[in-house]
Amino acid sequence: MSLVLATDAQKAQRDAVTHSAWGSPLSVPQYQQREARLRAHPWCREGMNTWLWLADDGRVLASCETFHTDSFLRGADGQLTQGDSYAIASVFTEEHLRGRGHATRLMDAVAAELEQVAPRPHSVVLFSDVGAPLYRRSGYVEVPAWDWQLDAADAPGGRPVDGGLQETDVALALARMRRPEVPFFLWPSAAQVDWHLERERIYAELLARPRPRTCGAVVGESSALWVMNARYGELVVLMLDARDASAAEALLTEARRVAHHAGLKRVVWWEEPATAPLLTGVPGAVRVQRDGSLPMLRPLRAGLPPAPEVPFPRALWV
Repeated sequence: MSLVLATDAQKAQRDAVTHSAWGSPLSVPQYQQREARLRAHPWCREGMNTWLWLADDGRVLASCETFHTDSFLRGADGQLTQGDSYAIASVFTEEHLRGRGHATRLMDAVAAELEQVAPRPHSVVLFSDVGAPLYRRSGYVEVPAWDWQLDAADAPGGRPVDGGLQETDVALALARMRRPEVPFFLWPSAAQVDWHLERERIYAELLARPRPRTCGAVVGESSALWVMNARYGELVVLMLDARDASAAEALLTEARRVAHHAGLKRVVWWEEPATAPLLTGVPGAVRVQRDGSLPMLRPLRAGLPPAPEVPFPRALWV
């Protein structure tokens, strides 16, 4: 058995195979179009690979994708050292090949390869939809995962935001957000945030859905970035930097309005330690244990803090 990088032709072949897992509600041709467009995005061109685990006769036994993400480790002096982390996504074994350990061997081989090629190795992360046990075998440790939800509504009153954000504002908005005051964290680039917006563009086009009028908002020194998940009728908050409870409520109330005008059902955001205390007083906000997208982390070097101490904003998801 061997680990190889997929050719463009092999990527297209895997798209047809994986449609059954991730393609709905798109047709196979639409899903293949989606995947091709996402791989053509600048963020993917810079740091995405598709990996195949092959049998000795060349048959594909399992596959996955990896995406490069910047990460930062804080030293004893408080200074941050930038490093290389990788997010693994789309781990897939065809049904008739499951139960034979192919995915586990693929994950182990990919992590070993990344540890060798990373200039400044930090970690590998993934967002499991099948629970923790499968990936624990490969050294991944899960992080407790909770969502907050708000029904979309044209909510009246409250503190107004200073303005909405457009796609051209993403880089500046991300730059003004505070970095986590923790020993280790991953941080998305503006290109990664735009990759989420590219998914929004694709689904809006293929499903004939209106796009939200903004991709975020600012109030005082606080800001948020969000994106439409047309598949589930949600406005997903990618990043939330609220300096106080009043700002958090203002940003999320604006998100409710934006979701309502886009015909979406709800606003959803991932709980993070820095913002969780500010959200308990937001009227109508409901906290629920997340069903899927469980963050898990595997160190590529010694000295990283335990996985549950690492924050995971939704913008890191792939």
